[in-house]
Amino acid sequence: MNAAPEPLSTPPASPSHRRTRWLYLGAAVCVTAWLALGTGLAIGVGRTALIVLTTAAALTTEGMIWLTALVLGVNVYSARRQLWQKLRQRLR
Repeated sequence: MNAAPEPLSTPPASPSHRRTRWLYLGAAVCVTAWLALGTGLAIGVGRTALIVLTTAAALTTEGMIWLTALVLGVNVYSARRQLWQKLRQRLR
């Protein structure tokens, strides 16, 4: 009775864990863009490069704000819906 060994698999990540991964990734990209801008200012890059670095920092910051709002907004909406359901049940 030789049974084939089962392949090792990792359990799927929970939805909240996946969301925090996106937040960490967005934060890493945003911090990297700001560090690049600071480095560019410190070493005195040209005007065009400075415009590109500044634009990248601004866009990644804006993206991080929207990503955070998306991730946390869904959680807040779900929590508010559950709160209303519990309140309605108590009032009945």
